[in-house]
Amino acid sequence: MDKPVAIQLKNITKTFGSVVANENVDMDVREGEILAILGENGSGKTTLMNMIAGIYYPDEGHIYIKGEEVSIRSPKDAFAYKIGMIHQHFKLIDVFSASENIVLGIKDGKYKLQDVNERVREMCERYGFAIEPNKKIYEMSVSEKQTVEIIKVLYRGADILILDEPTSGLDGTNMRNVSRMIRKLAKMGRTIIVITHDAECALACCERAIRLENGYITDDFQIRGAELLLEKI
Repeated sequence: MDKPVAIQLKNITKTFGSVVANENVDMDVREGEILAILGENGSGKTTLMNMIAGIYYPDEGHIYIKGEEVSIRSPKDAFAYKIGMIHQHFKLIDVFSASENIVLGIKDGKYKLQDVNERVREMCERYGFAIEPNKKIYEMSVSEKQTVEIIKVLYRGADILILDEPTSGLDGTNMRNVSRMIRKLAKMGRTIIVITHDAECALACCERAIRLENGYITDDFQIRGAELLLEKI
């Protein structure tokens, strides 16, 4: 039986002046799946996901979350629908600790760092993350920073995670670590969308891939092995 649809896009169009970033895009994302959005730079993949994350607003079309049409005009709106985006360029303050970054910007701004540290440790244990809550960002590896960004959106209650180029700049070991983390999140009920231009990244952790080219979806296929994926790239 097919999994329920978590996100549905219908006829999504976004332009920037005379440039058409996305045109009449239809797409479904199912609960608990790991979906790769594949495409070269300029293909429209990040713009499309930014509309789900509330960074851009579509010029035309409709977005549905679990069958309900929604209006997502800001990242705050996206979080209200339990959507969190982890950007390619991390939004972390180097001189702050992991925990301080994780709670930074939360609305009430009131917390006890000791309580935050304890909750972060509990989350790390639950998801198998290896992060020390008091460690400063400038002391961390790229994959550790990636993990802090993921914990940050989970801490805010996200069930749908969008990761933009999560393995960019990583060596083989760290790429495998990030891929294992993504697969574990999906096994624990999270829906994951991975934006990438890298076939190896999609092969390492994704179940399905949608390919964009010049703002259009050109293919939608299950990933069953390198041969199938490479035929599609």
